[in-house]
Amino acid sequence: MAHKVRSARLTDLLGLALNSRRQRVLRLNPPYTLIDGERALGGLLKSSFSIAPQTSCTYLCVDRKSVLGYVQAQRKSNKADEWLIAALGTIERAPDCCWEVLLEEVCRAAGERGVTRISVKVPRDDPRLELFRRLGFTNYTTEYIWGNLFFTPTSAHIDKPSGKPMRRQTNQDAWNVMQLYSSVTPLAVQAAEGLTSRSWHVGNIPQPFFFSPQVTEKSYLWPDENGDNTALGGYVKLLTGPRGHWITLIFRPDLANRSLCPAAIDYVLWKAAHRINKPVYCGVREYQTELEGLLETKGFHLLSEQALLVKYLAEPVKAHQPALAPFLVAKRGEMVATEQ
Repeated sequence: MAHKVRSARLTDLLGLALNSRRQRVLRLNPPYTLIDGERALGGLLKSSFSIAPQTSCTYLCVDRKSVLGYVQAQRKSNKADEWLIAALGTIERAPDCCWEVLLEEVCRAAGERGVTRISVKVPRDDPRLELFRRLGFTNYTTEYIWGNLFFTPTSAHIDKPSGKPMRRQTNQDAWNVMQLYSSVTPLAVQAAEGLTSRSWHVGNIPQPFFFSPQVTEKSYLWPDENGDNTALGGYVKLLTGPRGHWITLIFRPDLANRSLCPAAIDYVLWKAAHRINKPVYCGVREYQTELEGLLETKGFHLLSEQALLVKYLAEPVKAHQPALAPFLVAKRGEMVATEQ
């Protein structure tokens, strides 16, 4: 029997809430799924309000009047033409085909709204990873999530580290941070993520709705230790939410700049220690594996491996352009350019 797929309405919340204990929910958007504390049903409620129709949407798979599952997608990095899949959920008795029906609907709806690509993060050991691949999602890199789940301030966190030569980031640094990102990130990853200098503005993170907990951001950087006064040597960001902290670290791989990474980690851990004790997480891309030994010395452990996937919904099309082609003038024997 074919299942019907439609947009979620507020009236659907009651049925989902009553069956919340019998749902299989796959949350697919770290770090926010780890630190912000927003439940999947909160995202459904947010997408149902007309005040935020452009930032989040939810589709349901229904059989007659029963909701079998849902998928939540949201706009990525404040770009109207990029979506990410944030959550998938089904009730226990829902058939496995429900997952595929929901994902196909998201791809169809995104294409109709002019979205050019959809991204998602899926645990490498999740059986649904193969489903994403069948639907045209490609793996552009792997992210290892490290965590210190029992992070508590120690004597090392009592005294404030000097923090030098780091300083607080401003919006005027966005271009230089983008150049740092471009210099250390593989081209395939850059193409998949499609970041611009605006993506690195301070506070350029999705703002939660009024009933969602606030996520705060603090970012720091240091100059290139190889003497290039116009470039950055590294960047570190600390996101703090109700359920934890998330550290992002980007740095040039040469010895001079890599040697400042321990100080950068210590500084943001000191910042985290002055909040309520919460787990601390750090995402390490497969091209940053030299960070793993450093994180181990700070009490972190490898928690999971995430496959970062992207599906392109639009491709460049070659168009015929006018060009000049030479031809021989019979009388003078000269080559003259003309439009081809």
